[in-house]
Amino acid sequence: MAAEFSLTEWLKKAKEDPKVAAQPLVIVAALAFGGYKGLYAPKVAELLKEDKKIKGIEANIKNVQAAVDNIEDIKLDIEDKKSAFSKSIKLCYRKSEMTSFLRRVRELAAQAGIPIKSVNPQTMTPLTLGEATVEKFPVTFSFSGDLSQLGTFLRMIEKEEKITFVSMPNLKPNASGTFDIDLTPTTILIPDEMAVDQ
Repeated sequence: MAAEFSLTEWLKKAKEDPKVAAQPLVIVAALAFGGYKGLYAPKVAELLKEDKKIKGIEANIKNVQAAVDNIEDIKLDIEDKKSAFSKSIKLCYRKSEMTSFLRRVRELAAQAGIPIKSVNPQTMTPLTLGEATVEKFPVTFSFSGDLSQLGTFLRMIEKEEKITFVSMPNLKPNASGTFDIDLTPTTILIPDEMAVDQ
């Protein structure tokens, strides 16, 4: 059987031999260091990570709170943007209405007294406006007439409800004082689904 441990005897031995006294101190120090490294230090690192997460969440909560505080302003802003978007949609032809644009160009030219044999569609080019992709749709026709007819046609284009603009070359009258030029009215075509969403 093992001999019984007596604290008084151990203290006497420790006074006589300092090596005996150092053994328990080394063991206690090793246990304390091992406890720190194994238990306390990892928990501190974990607590610091959690603290960073909490600070991030608090920042998000403040952003949401600021948005909630301004909810009425945000709603008004959204309604204004919806209204402006709806108005801009009404200013454009839908892609399925491209033939309507061709007919409208012919009608305006006829009202201005410009005889048109043909309206030639040109290549459509994509155009990005914000997050929406639309297409520019130019058409060309030959104009032969006087400045009064040209001015009347351009004024009618300007007053059109739908977006229409005209590219023109330099104006140089021929020997008879009339103009022989190619006019290129252009409109914006929006995808049909964009107009349906309204």
